[in-house]
Amino acid sequence: MLLAPGAAYIAYAGDMRVYRLRGGELEERRRDQATLDGGLTDGRVLPDALVVLAQHANAATRALGCEAAVEVKTQVERTEPGDIFLVCSEGLWSAVSEHRISGILAAHHELRLAASLLMDCAHEHGEISDVTCVVARVGDT
Repeated sequence: MLLAPGAAYIAYAGDMRVYRLRGGELEERRRDQATLDGGLTDGRVLPDALVVLAQHANAATRALGCEAAVEVKTQVERTEPGDIFLVCSEGLWSAVSEHRISGILAAHHELRLAASLLMDCAHEHGEISDVTCVVARVGDT
């Protein structure tokens, strides 16, 4: 995931999931809604954000795997200030309910603490080895 002013570029590979918390509502950003071209031409994202994303998107998708053929689906979507994005592995989303994820993200302004608590919850539910999460908040500018 890359964040630019007003836009998020999401590249899906493997078993990872992306969630967005906006206005207290947690929503999974679905890979089946992603397009191979990234949806760059549908007019939902400001042109300045597209320039920033284009500068980094190819490097990010090339770094997703070492296999010759890694299936990557991408999408670009408009963001709002205060949106919180969670990128996580199956070890987190299979062990911790979306209700619990939402509660932790909404309750803790400090994202490092929220990420740590999410990891702790997964470990408490028996997931030890495959738990990864990255949390980011969209700023005002």
